Amino acid sequence: MINFIPTLPKETTYNRFFQAFNHASLADQFNGLYLTRMFEKKVSKRTFFADHPERFLIQNADKHASGWLSIACMFIGFAGSCYCAMFLPYWLFFGKEPFPIIAYLSVLIWNLFWLNAFPWTKRVGSDHIIYFDRLTGRVGYTKSFNHQTEKDEFGNASFAWQDIVCITQYAVTSQHGSQAQLPYIRHRDFDTYPESDVEVVVSESANSRTYCYLFWEEVCRFMDNTKPLPDVPVYEAVRHIDPVTAAFDKENGRPERFWQDMSVEQQRVIKRQLMSEAFNFAFDKPQAEITKPWEVWPIDPAMPQPVLDNKYKFKRLLKQITFGCPV
Repeated sequence: MINFIPTLPKETTYNRFFQAFNHASLADQFNGLYLTRMFEKKVSKRTFFADHPERFLIQNADKHASGWLSIACMFIGFAGSCYCAMFLPYWLFFGKEPFPIIAYLSVLIWNLFWLNAFPWTKRVGSDHIIYFDRLTGRVGYTKSFNHQTEKDEFGNASFAWQDIVCITQYAVTSQHGSQAQLPYIRHRDFDTYPESDVEVVVSESANSRTYCYLFWEEVCRFMDNTKPLPDVPVYEAVRHIDPVTAAFDKENGRPERFWQDMSVEQQRVIKRQLMSEAFNFAFDKPQAEITKPWEVWPIDPAMPQPVLDNKYKFKRLLKQITFGCPV
């Protein structure tokens, strides 16, 4: 069941761009039993694009099975760990048979195997992406096209930004008939380039067009290279690379570090605040963009950055042993 809704305009009105981002992730400093992490980026086609957020904004270009495979393996491991945890007190108090060490070792080996197989599970399914190139003003696809011969510097099919549109539509999202509002990116000449159609997952329960507006505003604002990058956590460490952004920050008196010194916990509080405001916004008249977030949201000392202590290490090791979680 499809109900097409008019194309979204290429403009920004809400002008509140925000995603929490952990610059000082402790997971990068402590691998624990995740011994194959060094191979994690090497198996992905998107590595180069992800490493340059000041130039590229990326989205999955088709459904990817690796995430579901990892979740399924972690669920099986967690179920096995729960069984072991519940059986242990029974054996201690009532058990008369030998301790089932083989069962416990099997669960541990399963979890550690899939934990370290995580980089290769990313190869399951497709890894195609669509990337918005702020530098060139073009949009590239890593998948092949039947009728597009124009390529970018990476050898991928490439289109001018002005030829890319976004529509929203109701789509059935489950076998039970659940529906959600989803944005679809495509070439404006869809009949010629049907491969350009990309369904974007904007929320786990996206039964509101607001999520679509917010997603598309983020893309449109990013592709406007006459303006600096939005002052949000994900861009702080690379703002100096973009010339327009670097010049604006110097004139704006921006501190070198702000988001990097703010805890992810406080960032998430800000995100929830902005989302709540968005649902009460009409998206009709533009409001001013926040250009000095350090004045709007001072760093809260009651929400400090986490530290790499024994408590953190223990928690991460416990996750890895009980259900093979890599993060």
